[in-house]
Amino acid sequence: MQYGDIGLSKGSLFAYLGTNPSNDNFTFVDENSLQPPTKAVSQRDDDLVQFWHKYRRAPEGSARKVEAQKEFVEAMSHRMHIDNSVKLIGKLLFGIERGPEVLSAVLPAGQPLVNDWKCLEKMARTFETHCGSLAQYGM
Repeated sequence: MQYGDIGLSKGSLFAYLGTNPSNDNFTFVDENSLQPPTKAVSQRDDDLVQFWHKYRRAPEGSARKVEAQKEFVEAMSHRMHIDNSVKLIGKLLFGIERGPEVLSAVLPAGQPLVNDWKCLEKMARTFETHCGSLAQYGM
């Protein structure tokens, strides 16, 4: 069910938050470069896309370019830290063979994502105490 001004859903988010991607001059060095989003970006990746755009638009050799690159690398490093920590915890809890299988399991449709919210909250706080901030990506 939709509420409010349904006409807003026909517009593009860039009209409110940034530039029109069709007006940007997208050039890439090679095929492995981060490709620009077509229209929508996963909410989980919006920080990476923002850092990447800042990096691409900054003048070559400028302090802004170095800072944008630093932000992008730090965000990726944080994601890798969280991923590796969760994989290690899975292996410790469920064993080396079964850990990755349990972590990649998907619940059948119609089941709640979380059965025990208090347990999840305690797990998140324990993780943050011992492994560092989960931030948006980790959540």
